[in-house]
Amino acid sequence: MHYSATVVVFAASVLSLFLAAWKGPPAVADSLSAAGQPMRSADAVLAPRDEELLHRQAAMILSPLPEAMPGAEKDSPELVALGEKLFFETALSTNRTQSCNSCHRVDGSHAGVDNLPTSPGAMKKLGDRNAPTVLNAGFEIAQFWDGRSPDLADQAKGPILNPVEMGMPKAEEVMGRLEAAGYGPLFAKAFPGAAEPLTYDNLGLAIAAYERTLVTHDRFDAYLKGDLGALTSLEKRGLSEFMQTGCVRCHNGPTMGGLLFEKIGVVHPYDSKDEGRFTVTKRTEDRFVFKVPMLRNITMTGPYYHDGRVATLAEAVDRMAWLQLGVRLDNARLDSMLRFMTALADERRASAPPADSAPPAKPWTPPALADLGPGPDAELVRYGYLLLTDTYQYLGKPGLGYSGNVLACRSCHQETGTKAYGLSWMGVTGRYPRFRAREGRESTLAERINGCMQRSLAGRPLPADSLEMKAMIAYMGWLSGHTPKENAGLLAVRFDLPARAADPAKGKEHYAVFCQNCHGAHGQGYQPMAAEGRGSYSVPPLWGAGAYNIGAGMARLLTATAFIQANMPLGAQSGAPALSVEEAYDVAAYVNSQARPQMAGLESDWPDKVTKPVDSPYGPYADGFPPAQHRLGPFGPLKAWQAAHRKQ
Repeated sequence: MHYSATVVVFAASVLSLFLAAWKGPPAVADSLSAAGQPMRSADAVLAPRDEELLHRQAAMILSPLPEAMPGAEKDSPELVALGEKLFFETALSTNRTQSCNSCHRVDGSHAGVDNLPTSPGAMKKLGDRNAPTVLNAGFEIAQFWDGRSPDLADQAKGPILNPVEMGMPKAEEVMGRLEAAGYGPLFAKAFPGAAEPLTYDNLGLAIAAYERTLVTHDRFDAYLKGDLGALTSLEKRGLSEFMQTGCVRCHNGPTMGGLLFEKIGVVHPYDSKDEGRFTVTKRTEDRFVFKVPMLRNITMTGPYYHDGRVATLAEAVDRMAWLQLGVRLDNARLDSMLRFMTALADERRASAPPADSAPPAKPWTPPALADLGPGPDAELVRYGYLLLTDTYQYLGKPGLGYSGNVLACRSCHQETGTKAYGLSWMGVTGRYPRFRAREGRESTLAERINGCMQRSLAGRPLPADSLEMKAMIAYMGWLSGHTPKENAGLLAVRFDLPARAADPAKGKEHYAVFCQNCHGAHGQGYQPMAAEGRGSYSVPPLWGAGAYNIGAGMARLLTATAFIQANMPLGAQSGAPALSVEEAYDVAAYVNSQARPQMAGLESDWPDKVTKPVDSPYGPYADGFPPAQHRLGPFGPLKAWQAAHRKQ
């Protein structure tokens, strides 16, 4: 059945009473850094008892998505098939260029949106509001941001006759087109016994029947059903933060939204000319009130808010906490919430065949900062964690300049160096000193860190005997523990080299679906409001002045491909990637084709030029292949030349 207003109000009342009494699961222990500042241990895990409590509390407020939307039990296969055909039918627009799928894309990996701030109609006029996802829409209390349509069937009829959207002048002309296109028998099968099956109302009913099939399934459903291992420890932390912060006051129920109308700007005003539900009800209390958006698939449905003005999910969460709750989120809280939200993505859309990589050779169990005891050694480890987590805040301040951009070491080294195939630091202290071909000599771990300070962070080297360098190495040493050197997860993910050159244009298309909801359409990343312009970005910029320079390892196409395929978008794992190797290859090409800072002195890298990586984006090269092939491939001929000329 559909959710009634009475049920929603009652549920909201119960939720308010529950939240008023609930202080959340026991907080993860805070630690005191060597700098004397309180720090939340972002990699800490909840104790088993606390995990069970968190699960019970989440199940009281949230619930798995049902297998079917209300009304689906009455939909015949013929009705659904007709609705699907109509959903993709361009004859429903005035110039035959646009279908429902143009704005609410469900093809491929798309999550029911077009990933545009506002959508262009058939005549290229832009609407005033962001196109909401059609996935799971039948679970919502009403349709459209202002709730003006009570159900899917009524909503489906609106855009076709809207002059800004599909632009058809009247319903009769729509049905005349469909009759001329041979739809009559299909309507007759879908509506047996109807005196006039080919009607505009039946068109709406058919499209609604198809849309009721668009139910998604994700890891959070499995978690709510009792599989506590379906979420990672960081995602569980994010769920805890999500609940404690108060987000569940509005984002509740199986869809985590869509069941209430709420004013945007409860605590702090939001600059909007759109008066929302007031345009429907004309009631003063409904001014600037909108339907609360669902959070299912939220990592794939940007840009955000009713006007599409918020480009990234990090900014959407950060600003909503401020607008609605008056809360400023620090990097750790924001990051953990974002990680939780990755578990809300439909597994059928956010998945790809895994690369041919072995799982970690040994159990992958990073230690937790909460387990560190007192003492100077522990304080040094904690300080190292701070430096690596918020590098710009601590090392990029005016007068220091060791960190030259807004990135942090954890921007590349996922989960502060603890994630398998995520450029982990576990075991790294046992691998140095070692010979490095880029320098042509043996290098220490401190020198390796300084290479990143100068290249990935576009800064300058730290003194090897500085407290900061000692702290970073202490943290990495603590992580390393007894981690075996041969553990597969310490290395990059292996993949079969594509035989073709990478295609930045295709990469841009994949970037729009999988990457720009976090990093932004212009690769700008996001810095939390709480940073006030001084801290590291919670989501790193991928190009432009604040990004890694051309001398960084991530500027190499094959290195970036392996990293993206195993780790991106946020929440992806090497065994359950969101992008195929081919897609990651093209995304890496698109990102690394954008402008980024340069670096002097790169010509001295790899004294033995034959050993220079074939995907180095800068010369000089020992082979006779063109620079463009080193940047984009194909790399097979380059690797063959290198193998033939490398010293034995």
